[in-house]
Amino acid sequence: MKALPAHMRTRPLLSAYAALFVTVAALAGAIGVAGSASDGNPSVTLKLRGFPSQKEAELMRPGAFRGARELRGNLVADPDLMEDSPQGPLPRIARGGRTPMLAYARKYDGADKRPKIALVIRGLGIGAANTELALTQLPADVTLAFTPFSPELQGSTDQAREQGHEVLLEIPMEPFDFPESDPGPHLLLAAASAEENIKRLDWALSRATGYVGVMNLLGGRFLGESGAIEPVLGHLAKRGVLFFDNGMSSNSVTTTSARHVRATMATASLTLDTVQTPAAIDTKLADLEAAARQDGFAIGVASAYPVSIARVSEWLANAQARGFHPVPLTAVAAQPQLGVAKSE
Repeated sequence: MKALPAHMRTRPLLSAYAALFVTVAALAGAIGVAGSASDGNPSVTLKLRGFPSQKEAELMRPGAFRGARELRGNLVADPDLMEDSPQGPLPRIARGGRTPMLAYARKYDGADKRPKIALVIRGLGIGAANTELALTQLPADVTLAFTPFSPELQGSTDQAREQGHEVLLEIPMEPFDFPESDPGPHLLLAAASAEENIKRLDWALSRATGYVGVMNLLGGRFLGESGAIEPVLGHLAKRGVLFFDNGMSSNSVTTTSARHVRATMATASLTLDTVQTPAAIDTKLADLEAAARQDGFAIGVASAYPVSIARVSEWLANAQARGFHPVPLTAVAAQPQLGVAKSE
């Protein structure tokens, strides 16, 4: 995975956006990711969205939620599942035990015995063109992961939920080469106290409503430190949301730590687009099929590149005919002592 630009430093949100836009202006409106398609590091241009609109700010102000909100029958916000904070609404478990993870989940056929395959597209919310492409081209069974820095995060979440997608938030976590690679403001650090990391986590959690869980944005170092990741997973469990490990860190201890704190989580089986060519992605999708046949389910993750979106969409169009059951992420997330999550 290509490291994110190192210009995103920990600072108040508006200052971070200002720095981003100054940088973008200096680069003639584009952020270049160097490399070639053949070696898996293509050159892309990210068109950044503007500052939060007045409507977006109003949606996210503390106390704004006084009634449940649905779009085409898909829940986006429910006061019973939200806790007001100075930063914005935080997810919580309702008094009766209802969780955001299940309330915002996409329904699926639990009686279908074909191998299940869940697909996650990450990196949404920064590149406007690629975000719109994903929202308009991908079927609802695909889970969409947004960075918390998007100034229109709630609007994008609304659009995803209206179409039936499950949504994740990407949480910036410390990589091995930090600060050369810097995933963004409010970064979770391996050496920081649990209280500080949870404070930073809550900042991200308060950016939107309607998501089933979070996933790591980078985080090779952080995911390998049980003393760092375990309190974060415990906090997520208490708030009723799941954790998705993108599977790119070989030293991750999330599975063991999740068991210790009874957190619901899932781990990617394969990254589909390490090499950004149609043929390479199709080969990875075939590998994903093999993993699903062997284990009964598999999870593939890809970035929001046009070629990845196109190949995933094409594969999904024929998945059932090939003998597979496309499902949302919650369908294959492991719950404490329950194994793979079941539909209600």
